[in-house]
Amino acid sequence: MSATSQPAPDFYCTDWANAIGEEVVGTALFGKVWFLLEYTQPWRAQAPSDNDLPQPIQAWLTEQSAPVNGHLQFIKQPRGERTGWAFFVACFADAGSRVYRFDLDSYDELLQLDLPAIVAGEAQYAAALTDALQFLVCSHGKRDVCCALHGGALLRVLAAAGTAVWETTHLGGHRFAPLLLTLPDGLSYGRLSPEDVPQLLTHVKNRTVWPEKLRGRSCYQPVEQVAEHYLRQETAVFHQDAYQHVGTELVNEGVWQVQFQTKAGRSHTVTVEADEPLMTYPSSGSMKTKIVPKFRQPNPAA
Repeated sequence: MSATSQPAPDFYCTDWANAIGEEVVGTALFGKVWFLLEYTQPWRAQAPSDNDLPQPIQAWLTEQSAPVNGHLQFIKQPRGERTGWAFFVACFADAGSRVYRFDLDSYDELLQLDLPAIVAGEAQYAAALTDALQFLVCSHGKRDVCCALHGGALLRVLAAAGTAVWETTHLGGHRFAPLLLTLPDGLSYGRLSPEDVPQLLTHVKNRTVWPEKLRGRSCYQPVEQVAEHYLRQETAVFHQDAYQHVGTELVNEGVWQVQFQTKAGRSHTVTVEADEPLMTYPSSGSMKTKIVPKFRQPNPAA
């Protein structure tokens, strides 16, 4: 199918993205600091900014998020007999991600926290650190029906496998649903079918990335996500901690050199250049188009 053609009016965005062959690599929602707040009221389309939290809590979240460029997500899971609310602060990095969990009796207890101090790693919050593996799956149907349709199926299989899994609001790129984010590592995956769960869990157990499904690391900008993908293709080294991003340099218009380093100190430089942007229809049933950037490795013969 040509990317210049149009879908049917009642199309699913996941079907359209598959039909035009859009790749998932380089599409992870960027953010080094994430705030994950349990909120079980119905999620509106723009839930983190349009919700019924008490106004002082909303103002506090905005005020505390700004200095650290924090990204707010809502999460939820079946309540069971659990009372109170969970709140996570995730500081993602390619080496040494930190996740803090706070269990609240009420949202008012948030006001006692100093989010910039937590992000800075101050010792007073060390007791809240957790390295527990958890999955966040986008089920935000008010944002796009594909997230509810495909995300719901993935959630059920993950829950049946005994994993710690949360529903979450929009993870960006619902055309790649179902979407999943891992804690504590901040790896973002797309197009994970329920049948993929055993292989996903094997990768998680072995602490390897799954290149065919990996959108990218949340702590990387898109060009760095793509560069890591090319590096792993070239070296066939897939352990999560094999490489650490050192720096990115714009060497020419639309051309970047991205530096990585191994634990042994060996340096790798990956050159990435801008490709022709892609025009797509990113939301189900909407004829509003979006231009998304694309990247490639330079052709050595060019």
